[in-house]
Amino acid sequence: MFSYSRFIRPVLFCTLIALIAGFANAQGVKRLVLVKIDGLPFDSVDKYVKIKNSETGKSTLPWFDEIFYKNGSRVENFYTRGISLSGPAWGMLDTGQHMQIKGNVEFDRFTLQTYDYLRFFAFYLDNFRKKRADMPAAEVMSQLQIPLLVDMFPFDKRYHSPQLYQRDNRWLNQLGSGFINLFPRNPIDLMNEYSMGFEFLAMTMKQNERDIADRVITQPQIDYFDYYDTAFDHVMHDNNDERSRLIELKKLDTTLGRFWTGIQRSSRADETALVLLSDHGFNAEQGIFSQGFNLVTMLTGAEGGGHHVMTKRRILLDYSVQGVNPLVPAIITPSKDTYYLKGQHKEYPTALVDFDGNERSSIHLRESGLNEMHILLQQLQRNDLSPELRQAATEEFFEIVDDHRNHWQTSADQLTEELDALQRWIDTTEKLIQTLPKKFTPAEINLGLDKEPRRIEGLVRSEKQNILEYRNYVGTLRNLLKLDRTNFKPSSLKIEELIAPGSMGRSNSIFQMQNYVAGLKPGGMTSGSNGIDFEKSFQTVNYFQLLKQQSIRSNMQPKVSNKPIDFIAIRVPLETIVSELPDDLRPNDNPVWLYGGEDKQVLILTRKTESGNISLRYLPVSGLKQDANGKLTFKIEEIAEGFPLKIFEDPDVAIPADQRSAWLGEWHTEIEWLHATHKGKYSNAVIGLNEQLDRHPVFDDNEPNLTSDEKLIRRFRNRQRQLTESDMLILANDHWNFDIRGFNPGGNHGSFFRVSTHATFMLAGGPKTGIPKGLEIDEPYDSLAVMPTILRLMGRVDKDNRPDPELYKMGYRRFPGRVVSEVLGGQTSSVK
Repeated sequence: MFSYSRFIRPVLFCTLIALIAGFANAQGVKRLVLVKIDGLPFDSVDKYVKIKNSETGKSTLPWFDEIFYKNGSRVENFYTRGISLSGPAWGMLDTGQHMQIKGNVEFDRFTLQTYDYLRFFAFYLDNFRKKRADMPAAEVMSQLQIPLLVDMFPFDKRYHSPQLYQRDNRWLNQLGSGFINLFPRNPIDLMNEYSMGFEFLAMTMKQNERDIADRVITQPQIDYFDYYDTAFDHVMHDNNDERSRLIELKKLDTTLGRFWTGIQRSSRADETALVLLSDHGFNAEQGIFSQGFNLVTMLTGAEGGGHHVMTKRRILLDYSVQGVNPLVPAIITPSKDTYYLKGQHKEYPTALVDFDGNERSSIHLRESGLNEMHILLQQLQRNDLSPELRQAATEEFFEIVDDHRNHWQTSADQLTEELDALQRWIDTTEKLIQTLPKKFTPAEINLGLDKEPRRIEGLVRSEKQNILEYRNYVGTLRNLLKLDRTNFKPSSLKIEELIAPGSMGRSNSIFQMQNYVAGLKPGGMTSGSNGIDFEKSFQTVNYFQLLKQQSIRSNMQPKVSNKPIDFIAIRVPLETIVSELPDDLRPNDNPVWLYGGEDKQVLILTRKTESGNISLRYLPVSGLKQDANGKLTFKIEEIAEGFPLKIFEDPDVAIPADQRSAWLGEWHTEIEWLHATHKGKYSNAVIGLNEQLDRHPVFDDNEPNLTSDEKLIRRFRNRQRQLTESDMLILANDHWNFDIRGFNPGGNHGSFFRVSTHATFMLAGGPKTGIPKGLEIDEPYDSLAVMPTILRLMGRVDKDNRPDPELYKMGYRRFPGRVVSEVLGGQTSSVK
């Protein structure tokens, strides 16, 4: 029988396990107050901490100074690993594992399922209706069997505020209290608030602050407080001035003071740690306004391919009355210049754009081969084709079909196996749900026991929708596989039964992105001596060249380039390139290709050891192309100025100028790259690009005692993650952004610029925590360091970052990051 507990993963029962087992073995830190500030740059904090207030003689940020500079430790060079974007960044910070979620929104290429990780309102509504227990990002982690930090703690021993990776909590109480406290008691203040507008978005954060400051004293049984605040991020998107920045920093300073004062007054002050953490920095500079570039307009235009474009939000939403609906999952912007899909934008969007974070955008395009098939079917259903042209079009159509048959057959067969296994899990789990209690006592609710049934029911509901959508897609694949030249009658076929509506198909190859079929040329289909004349018949787009050549005619800001695109990054399948490189350059994992122009390109090559250690090589190339058979050609270039990431000419890269060419011509470990480049303009981009675009398997294929259904469902989870991978990652030039909801005039993030990746990690605690006082740590670290460092301070992982047996049972596995060893002091692990 299929094992329910293995699929849902043991961490979903962590409440019961932790209640029974407790945390008797914890060393040092036994109580944790974690303050998560979205977008807080370390440099801004450090700058104002060191500026004295002329009236008081104290720091401008006195509580930062008191807590972390005098009585704690701070990591001066802490970086986002990957793009500086909340969804991916908090995923690594909250799990300590490699990146699984790659954006704030993700799309499934086969079904167009939209994973919108920022849909707070929709989650709150579902939670209120008892249809959902967790935010979408937390649900994905549950499906991947990756526990969050919060999962260590029983429901009644944690306070988890609303956030991207939120587990169910008593947020309705927070919302209600926050609403009441939103209105000032003083009549004059009330009128002032009314005239200026009530801060509804901030009310839950303010209530969370009040709750934590109070409960850290009054509820000593709580072991984990988690405060999440987005105010700084929101203000900095709209403002680039130092005054606005300082106002928000002072608000945060006051919040930290309330927490620290409460901790000192609590009965557990000696064993409590206060940790300040941010997911990324911010590219905001006083005197420079961030400029916006509309990728959707480019893609809907004829030059961009005439795409119907799907986004998670409406274009210029900030100025749209229609945009007030928070429940719309996705928006399709139709193209007036579409070549062959007029009036079919709802059925056939052909481009998916994620522009969140704003300094980057991920783009999916419908597979070029599907476009060509669609066009050929439309033409073959005409009655006025000449016999010669009809025969040529039929042959061209079946050449594409035959090229896809193996992929379609494998996808259809494997998906059917996986969906059948998933259906058996649903059947078993629904029987289990019938045995679960429907009503709970107040004591059981306080223990969170009412949340588990809701969580299970929510997952079952999601899986039913998955089965429906994927089976519909498989149906179109089966129809395509039935096509046969001998009895082919195009006029009797329904295109929507062959070309799945709402599907992108498989990912595009480099060749397809360089020769993307957008439609027919004005002269229509033309035959040649060998069938359809492709060049004369089809309008194609080279997206690498198109994107890089975008420019504006006039630029009023001297410090901002007139070209919005910095470079384009994609992953290159290992099998297509390994034979094209000499032995000393051959990677054993998928490289990353950076396109900065035809003559300025870079391959980031990767070698992995069995233990997971990574070495990277920065290889300048030019003219990389792929032919229709998949063969890659390119020229290896001498290192020089102007290549993507600009490492060679960067004055802040810690490699002597006379040694830089030689150093860049060698393989180096991740830590060597970090030491060399972290203070440069692109900080840890070589590491981050590999993290962002690589695949990070989470399931142990050698795990014993797995049933066949468990293996199939794990394969399905890997497939789901792979189907969200975009065709292109587009990076903006400095002070450009892609936020078409309402281009942010202040600052942005999402890039690999140091100003955007340089985040905040500070710790302080009582004498029993072992956290050093007044410690300034210069050694660079990244996102993967946080979880193992905290757990080492708690005595829950050993020196190799392996969790103790109790955590292992809850689903935690070895953490790949480096521990911030400087803060351990005299701490030792209790793990046996």
